[in-house]
Amino acid sequence: MQAMVVLKRFREAERDVERIQLRIRQRRDALGAIGAPALDPNRGGRGSTDPDKTGRILADIDQLEREIADRRQRMAVEMASACALLDMLPEVESRVLYDYYIRRESTPLVAIRERYQEGYVRKVKSRGQEILRGLSPETVAATLPKWYLQQYGEERKK
Repeated sequence: MQAMVVLKRFREAERDVERIQLRIRQRRDALGAIGAPALDPNRGGRGSTDPDKTGRILADIDQLEREIADRRQRMAVEMASACALLDMLPEVESRVLYDYYIRRESTPLVAIRERYQEGYVRKVKSRGQEILRGLSPETVAATLPKWYLQQYGEERKK
């Protein structure tokens, strides 16, 4: 596994959780919209062919809540790994990459926080990324638990 993959995954983690939470909210809203099936004059239902819409939506919500728990667990592992990887960098590169990937700040915001010019931040960020790209997969793997490497070790194709 490459160091930059770990950092990028962590930077995207909060967005992943937010997308799953949106899907949960949508399903909960859908539950509220589903009422009891209307009865026809003969006391029979006029519902759809799927009599258990509520059960299916509840099962979806349960699955999505498990996905959030899983993503948060991976997020904690990625944070610990990212911190260990950033410790391998010179101080300025480590600080800039920490602000960008861990704090999820934009390059202009990192420049303001660190009191650097934006161009300097881009240069330092690039230099730090190059150092991290030069780390061996074994070095990166040493910062991650075995279960993570087995389940998520391959770079995901988007």
